[in-house]
Amino acid sequence: MVKIIVDRKMLKERLSRVKDGQLIELAIIPSQNDCGDCMPAFLHFAAIHSNGTYEDLESIDESAVEVREKEIA
Repeated sequence: MVKIIVDRKMLKERLSRVKDGQLIELAIIPSQNDCGDCMPAFLHFAAIHSNGTYEDLESIDESAVEVREKEIA
């Protein structure tokens, strides 16, 4: 199972961009190491309109959650 932890406020903001009747595409992209740099996992959003067009709604990555946890500690 692939999972991701994201900030609720950011998730709500992305979902608010989707209008009634549209489909939502959610893609979980796992964390990766790129030449020694660790890239956080992210959740990508897209809306699919009734006429078949695709709208990129951007992404939320796990680093926002990591920063918030450090602020709380």
